[in-house]
Amino acid sequence: MAYLSLYRRWRSQSFADVVGQTHIVQTLQNSLNSGRIAHAYLFTGPRGTGKTTIARLLAKGLNCVNGPTADFCGQCHECVGITNGNSLNVIEIDGASNRGIDEIRELREQVRFAPTDGRYRVYIIDEVHMLTTEAFNALLKTLEEPPARVVFILATTDPQKIPATILSRCQRYDFRRFSTEQICEHLRYVLSKEGVQAEQEALELVAEHAQGGMRDALGIIDQCMAYSDRISSQVVSEILGVAPRSRIVSFLQALDKQKLESVFKEINDLYMEGKNLHQFVKDIISFLRDLVLQTVNAADLNLSWSKADLVQMLEVFSQCERDMRYVSTTSIPLELAVLKLTQIPTTMSALQQKVNQLENQIAELAKARPVTAATATSAATDTTREAANEEPEFRLNVTRDDAANLKLIQDNWHRYLKSLHEERLVQQEAFLREGFPVQVEKNVLIIAFPKERGFHKASIEQEKHREPAERVLSKMLGKQFKIQCITGDSEQYKSNNPPEMSVSEETKSESEPEYDESVNAALRMFGGKIIEIRDK
Repeated sequence: MAYLSLYRRWRSQSFADVVGQTHIVQTLQNSLNSGRIAHAYLFTGPRGTGKTTIARLLAKGLNCVNGPTADFCGQCHECVGITNGNSLNVIEIDGASNRGIDEIRELREQVRFAPTDGRYRVYIIDEVHMLTTEAFNALLKTLEEPPARVVFILATTDPQKIPATILSRCQRYDFRRFSTEQICEHLRYVLSKEGVQAEQEALELVAEHAQGGMRDALGIIDQCMAYSDRISSQVVSEILGVAPRSRIVSFLQALDKQKLESVFKEINDLYMEGKNLHQFVKDIISFLRDLVLQTVNAADLNLSWSKADLVQMLEVFSQCERDMRYVSTTSIPLELAVLKLTQIPTTMSALQQKVNQLENQIAELAKARPVTAATATSAATDTTREAANEEPEFRLNVTRDDAANLKLIQDNWHRYLKSLHEERLVQQEAFLREGFPVQVEKNVLIIAFPKERGFHKASIEQEKHREPAERVLSKMLGKQFKIQCITGDSEQYKSNNPPEMSVSEETKSESEPEYDESVNAALRMFGGKIIEIRDK
């Protein structure tokens, strides 16, 4: 008889033999015993977690001569046929190689036939997410309303690729990864039946590299059994091409003592031995994580790192693990990570020394120059303003006359424009940037615009632009203010020779001729002058 792999020889043949997945096993057993059989099931989860195995157990429970039952006999012709894979009523289809619409059309034709010497015709479609969109559409109606005595079991590792129309027609069961304890316990049981001894550390190493898949764990053990009669951590390390845990500990101890020569020699030895340095870094990250979570005591391993040091090391080695994906010589990122970790303490020590020196100098200055409360308050205020990069605030003085307040506004006009920008009033800022404050009359600020800036003057006079500008101005000055605009030259006001014009009226010269209202409106909005008027 041909040799069978461990994962095939020790496949669970009853619900009682299933390791883990208790939530799924219990639900299916209750469904079989109560007769509440769904027409379609969806089994999702990582590889090697028992999806196909439980699908076959469900098929046995449906077609056993004593069924439907969760306690199927395993001895009748249907149970034996399903175990051997030659039952006519259980059809297993590989969705990866039968993914087209033609295969699904053929399946739809087969569904019409009644079961042969059995109660149900069970279709197990593995890796169903590999079907094409057309194949899913062809399967949709049959999956929703299959003939009586037909059950579909869909298995996949990637349910996100399955259309929602298919998902909504199935009972979904999510398979979980096996824990390290579950894998070790099952491996110990299998090896005891096989008459092979194994170290606990070796089983934990296998479970760690199986990544929650029982089939992967049994496959690694099968390979180790072919290599040696006794399974040790050294044997597993040789089979997997990884460094044993003892070398990880010695590497970290040398790094802790900053013995760079020993650390680089260890990296070179691992590289020349053909060890997977990428996996070595992953093992270091996993070991450091255990140290942070205190599942492993650092003091017992003669390591002096604090929790903050361990977190920093995790960050450096995680970056190293990412960098290794893009280089051919994986030893280089690991050596760079070691150099970073050995240089950081020196740098931190130097920074700490500088901080201590500055603190001493400040203390000496404080002793040499006593600081009064007023001085300290003033210095603190100045420091706060400098840190915030702010200018001193200003408010109008009600005791001053209008000329003094105008001078204050003119000196701080740039701050007002900056405030408009900070309030996201960009248009108002652009319009007012072309003008200049020339006069204050009680609570009215008069702004003059050059004749060639008539468009800006007319724009800021619009209510939707003027009111936000007045709001910011009033907030800045601490007093309610209005804005009025005139046409004039600000230099005339600086020379105390303002033009003769009224604030309350629209600015225009009495000598200017009267034009049509539309022409006057255009002049007010865009400025300019009349060259010629042509009659129609």
